[in-house]
Order: sequence, then structure tokens, then C-alpha cells
Amino acid sequence: MINKKILWLFFFCLFLFSCGYHLVGTGGLPEGITVLAIPTFEKGDNVVVLDQRITEAVRAEIARRTRVKVVSEKEGSNAILLGTISNYSVFPISYGADGKANKYRVSIVAKVFIKDKDGKEIFKMEGYRFEKEYSRASSENLFLNEENIAFDLLSRDFARDLVGAILESKL
Repeated sequence: MINKKILWLFFFCLFLFSCGYHLVGTGGLPEGITVLAIPTFEKGDNVVVLDQRITEAVRAEIARRTRVKVVSEKEGSNAILLGTISNYSVFPISYGADGKANKYRVSIVAKVFIKDKDGKEIFKMEGYRFEKEYSRASSENLFLNEENIAFDLLSRDFARDLVGAILESKL
């Protein structure tokens, strides 16, 4: 009886691993990249302070999800991630009884490249689009600047999606 259970377990495992099943998040940066430089993202005309916040969020997300050391300068790195925010838009999509927008759709379009230390392109995404809806805080008596909180949240969400796209691509 034990032999049948072991045999069934063996065939189940064989089937599971042969059917193309894989864990999400098993992609990554190419071998040999141990230090990744991420200079400040360049920005378009309509982008205010978002470039610095997005850069910091992307650096933190890469450091959190990979075993790569992240630096801001190209010196001593194996590769460099270059980003440009080409468009940033905010559109109100619903309004409250007071006539103020209470829900927004935010859109960011960016160009992202990863190059190795010799300048060879490893990854290229010229029209990366991030869109998400955000709600305005319900309390109007906030002591903190709501715009700063929104930029931080937006930057973190953008970085999480972008890094996920990079790591899941076939680099």
C-alpha cells in the first residue's frame, strides 16, 4: 500500500513539473549583474517632483526583490537602469456632493532601458504605461499634505508594477 502512495506521489510530481507550471516571480536580472546603477529618472515637461520619488521607489523595489546591490551612480556597477517619465496625467473620474473630485485616474508613461557595463541593451520598454485609480482622503482636516502622500503611494505602486514587468520578462 505504501508503495502505491509513493508511486502516485512520484507521478503527480512528475506531471506537475513537466506541464510547464512555474512559480510567479522566478524571473530576474541576468546572471553577473551584482550591482545595478539607477540614476534619477529623466522627466518630461509636465512632471513636477515625481521623477525623484519614482527613482527612489524603483531603487527600493529592485533592492527588495532581487539580490542586487542598487546604487545611484554608474561607477562600479555591472548594469544601469535608465528611465524617462514622458507623460504624467491625472483625470478626475467622479465627484462628491461638494463638487470636488473624489476619485482620480492617474496615468504615467515611461521609457525604461537596462544596459550592461559595455552599453549593450539588456532590456527595453519604450512605452511602459501605468494606470491606476486613487480616491481622495475622506477627511478634509488632514494635517499632512495629501499631495505628498499621493505621490509616495503612486511612486510605490508604479515601481512595484515596473519592477515586476522587468523581472518577469525574458532578459
